[in-house]
Amino acid sequence: MATSHHTGTHELRVEDLCAAYGRGAEPALRGISFSITCGHTMALVGRNGAGKSTLLSVLAGLLRPSGGRVLWNGLPLHNVRHEVAYLPQRSGIDWSFPITVRGVVELGRFPSLGLLRAAGEEDESIVHHALECMQLLALRERPISQLSGGQQQRAFLARALAQQAHVLLLDEPFTGLDISGVHALGDLLKRMAREEGRLVIAACHDTPEEIARVFDCALLLDGGEQLFFGPCAQLPPSPTPHPHASAR
Repeated sequence: MATSHHTGTHELRVEDLCAAYGRGAEPALRGISFSITCGHTMALVGRNGAGKSTLLSVLAGLLRPSGGRVLWNGLPLHNVRHEVAYLPQRSGIDWSFPITVRGVVELGRFPSLGLLRAAGEEDESIVHHALECMQLLALRERPISQLSGGQQQRAFLARALAQQAHVLLLDEPFTGLDISGVHALGDLLKRMAREEGRLVIAACHDTPEEIARVFDCALLLDGGEQLFFGPCAQLPPSPTPHPHASAR
């Protein structure tokens, strides 16, 4: 069985990170700093407009920082983008696109294959393992549009496994799921960290109790600034939302 276990020596370090949407724009992130290693789960929490999605966009390479550094094992993260897999909010995905579950997962192999190399037995084994880990083997030929919300999330997590990324970034992965789906997905995220040795970072709006059930630590943001980073048990309450907060 193909698998890829990552050790806790792999470190993501963010140092005094700042970011803005366009030159001269108001900073969306200011002075964010933390470090965390593989094998852990981290929640990004805070009200709408706190900066959670912006931070994920920087880590995913979709937005360049205006200041500070993001390092992966001491190297700039943009030099090792294949190490990172990003799952955007469900509302940002075209679920009607005609592709099967297997097709979604096979997309995770493209960064390794490039333009010239065809998929081989090892790639097929990796895809099979990813489908098996996410409990999707029985659904592998089903169109992605016919899956439940929780199954769709698992399909995209399987794609991340097939990519063999060390870092998994998820933007509001629990949105739209019922309580059983939330618990099932939370258990899968914990298993991906503890058994697969990956680093899971997710933005979420869940209760402190649910956050502590899934995540080891939390980063609390407000207005693009860092208010707290540490164990979930010590997480302070989020500030009261502004009535016209944006969604970033």
